[in-house]
Amino acid sequence: MNISNITGSDKRFFIIVASCLLLLSAFLHFWKIGEVPNGFYADESSIGYNAWCIAETGADEYEIKYPVFFKCFGNYHDPVMVYFLAPLMKIFGPEKWVVRFPSALFHLLASIAFFFLAAKYASNRWICLAGAFVFSTLPWIFPVSRVMMSGYTAMLLGIIAGWYFLMQAFGKRSVGFAVASGISWAFAMYAHNIGRPMTAAILVCFVLAMNVLLIRRWKVFLAFLAAFAGALVPMIASVINNYESMTSRFSTLKVWAGSSGIPETASRMVDRYLEYFSPAFLFINGDSNLRHNSGASGELYVFMAPFIIAGFYCFYKGFRRNPFLRFALLGILVYPLAAVLTIDHMHSMRALNGVVFWNVLAVIGAGCLWRKRNVIFYRIVLYAMPVVFIFELTAYMSDYFGKYPERSRLAFAAPLIEAFEYSFKKLEPGETLYVSASSIPQKINVEFKPFWYMYLLFFGKVPPSIYQAKGLPMDYICAYQGQPLKKGILVRNNIVSFKDGNGVVHSLLNDEKVPVNGVLIQKFPIMPGEKVFIEVYRIK
Repeated sequence: MNISNITGSDKRFFIIVASCLLLLSAFLHFWKIGEVPNGFYADESSIGYNAWCIAETGADEYEIKYPVFFKCFGNYHDPVMVYFLAPLMKIFGPEKWVVRFPSALFHLLASIAFFFLAAKYASNRWICLAGAFVFSTLPWIFPVSRVMMSGYTAMLLGIIAGWYFLMQAFGKRSVGFAVASGISWAFAMYAHNIGRPMTAAILVCFVLAMNVLLIRRWKVFLAFLAAFAGALVPMIASVINNYESMTSRFSTLKVWAGSSGIPETASRMVDRYLEYFSPAFLFINGDSNLRHNSGASGELYVFMAPFIIAGFYCFYKGFRRNPFLRFALLGILVYPLAAVLTIDHMHSMRALNGVVFWNVLAVIGAGCLWRKRNVIFYRIVLYAMPVVFIFELTAYMSDYFGKYPERSRLAFAAPLIEAFEYSFKKLEPGETLYVSASSIPQKINVEFKPFWYMYLLFFGKVPPSIYQAKGLPMDYICAYQGQPLKKGILVRNNIVSFKDGNGVVHSLLNDEKVPVNGVLIQKFPIMPGEKVFIEVYRIK
């Protein structure tokens, strides 16, 4: 399918509709991006602050010049989002909307790229356009595209572009497309750690699917491999020098942790693998983590189910003769491989690469039904499902921008973030922000580590050069331990919680002494309707 072949009013109408859908998608992605969801997760602060460090000093928070991976919280952030953010941080400084902007932008770019990928599998341009718009609003991706958890959406762009360029390279015998594909797949590996094992697994699927065709077009394949390997040289060199950058995160999540042996580990992996194909995960409940899922839907829209079923039928009919269909099917079968190696159940982000394959499958199925539209049943499905989609999309977005911000407050540490933002605005020059341990959910030290220090650096706008040279400036931000306080702001919780020996959580009024020169000026509720607050005091 080639849009350039569309002529006259049809072409103009198609472009107008496509532009309107792109604008609608952009609006949904960028509207209130700094406010919804409430709060700001620790990874967002870390990525944003390290990008500011790169912009200001050319080094990360540890004074390492232009690293490939960014050490933080005992594991490592991937480089794509940090370096993409650096010029934005240079211009706008540390702001929430700035940090979240690239994630939404990469999702939009991935959705545009998906249109061209879909066109390789479906001849109807309207089905491809619909598939691209659905991709831009899917519950599997949309929540994470409005936050900066890491380079998830950049990884998707790399996968989609790499897939499309591979098909172009082998279809047109093009070395240029092969090079573009190699670079795109390498980009996916730089974008997120899940992209590394899954890119390898997906490319193995491509080799298996293409088989004899690879031999016939070996020059194209060698060009792809050369570009792919060449683009990965900086990563390989970095890993050789610091192997921990590749393994630290996985070492805490491995599925065999605490296992009694191979049978139990194998059972865990099989259980997890099957979960990623269950209707409960795909269409009903999805990931239970409110940072990954809004909590109001599965990972895919329900209207996609009949198209996915039709897509599997197309796989069955064309598996032998069409290598690109074989590739898509193998991609579906292997998509949870990285996720099943970790201990968590139905973790949508560790299987995020699968969203591309499921959406391609739905496009293939829709194309199949379109070709059979003379059959009344298929025609009913084709015309009824868009109506169902509009209903689902409206309900999903109404919930996301309505109830979800309140529902996800604790997932993004919103009460504490609101208290910090308010407190730093109230601080006068030369004053100190005092933070009580009662306001921090985890045990901390005077430097607020392991990761709460990043919130203070980001919202306190601590200049990178100062932190790199001296650490957290204690005359500006200080842990409150009952000591006399000079002028400034104190942040504390009115309730303290603890676990007893049986693991039961108890909550008591905070008996921590408030300085006599402290005046309560604001309260931030932990959850609506509760009497638990983060309190902000003015120290006179």
